[in-house]
Amino acid sequence: MRPVDRGGVPQIAGKDKSVSDYKDWRQDLLDRIGNYCSYCNMVLNDSPQVEHVVPKNPQAGQPTGALLAWDNMLLACGPCNRAKSNHPHSATTHYFPDANNTHLIFDYIVINHPRKSNQKACVPIPKSTLNTNQKVKAQNTIDLCKLDKLTNIPSATDLRWKYRFEAWQSANLIWRKSWDSWGGNPNDFFPLLVDVAKAKGFFSIWFEAFNDVPEAKKALIIGFIGTDPTSYQNISPFDAQPRNPTDPTDM
Repeated sequence: MRPVDRGGVPQIAGKDKSVSDYKDWRQDLLDRIGNYCSYCNMVLNDSPQVEHVVPKNPQAGQPTGALLAWDNMLLACGPCNRAKSNHPHSATTHYFPDANNTHLIFDYIVINHPRKSNQKACVPIPKSTLNTNQKVKAQNTIDLCKLDKLTNIPSATDLRWKYRFEAWQSANLIWRKSWDSWGGNPNDFFPLLVDVAKAKGFFSIWFEAFNDVPEAKKALIIGFIGTDPTSYQNISPFDAQPRNPTDPTDM
């Protein structure tokens, strides 16, 4: 899950933009953080949904999120938005891509789809290096958006597992191998890598595939617009780092 920075409220003629419909933030969000679901990181090729981080219509006893506030908006795909809905969540129980370095919370594993013969799937699991409390929060985040859901119906519109596997396959079995055998100027390789990674989505999968290639990581951080710069070192090796380092349970 890519950590994002949407930045301050967009300006019009030097003043904070205001909207009467939260959907009016869609283009601003696309301009700031790109056409990716903020939760699963799938490419949003069509109908990106403006999603309230804190639900605008919460369950009883839960806080109400601001209906129109820029700081309460992210982009989401349909499956993540429907799964998240108005289910309770908070900073003490979950990680959020606009507040945490969510790149640090998941490993991505390839499995056999349990109900589709000869079909692979890629799903997130809590990162093995997390402590017990952090693993609970990471799993809560997976559960909130059903990021590990595996569908098996002909009319399925939730193919996150499939597109994630395709990105993993491209990153690890094609582009990483191409880099290992690359004989030309290294700087000619990185723009090609970023173009393909942006078209496939799933930033963290690409970043991990090139985890030992600092310049590739730098190119990916810059290439994916809206990636939070404080979540990565600003000098080589450009490793991911906690966004909230003073809190041992946070990221």
